[in-house]
Amino acid sequence: MRREIELEARAENLWRIRDFLEESCREAGVGRSDTHGLKVAVDEACTNVVEHGYAGMPPGPLAVFFQAGDREIAVTVQDRGRPFDPARAPAPDVGSDWDKRPVGGLGWHLIRQLVDEIRYDSDPETGNRLTLVKKRAAGETQKSRED
Repeated sequence: MRREIELEARAENLWRIRDFLEESCREAGVGRSDTHGLKVAVDEACTNVVEHGYAGMPPGPLAVFFQAGDREIAVTVQDRGRPFDPARAPAPDVGSDWDKRPVGGLGWHLIRQLVDEIRYDSDPETGNRLTLVKKRAAGETQKSRED
């Protein structure tokens, strides 16, 4: 199963991406827990594109591609904003008391906890492509997956 949505990279459009993922996961038989995790991870990634990728620029395109197979679900976020390799995201401070930690900085940590694989590519011609992969449990198929 394959679906996609493309819209302008604006904060007020993020709910449409969350709804798109919810519907896509439901159609693909993705369990509630994995659906929630994917929605949070993709929302974090898309929020970063809106807030940082296009910061100081007119909002550009933001596309989300959903692909579900028997072994994994892959969600790709594509944009034309500033490139940012998630491998370079600094590790967050998770050891200090909450009141001593800086605000923000947990997004990439959260994404890494919620998905099994992160792939990133940036090209001046095609833009940035971030693919988040969640593996399905052994023996589960698109239609039989339940939590």
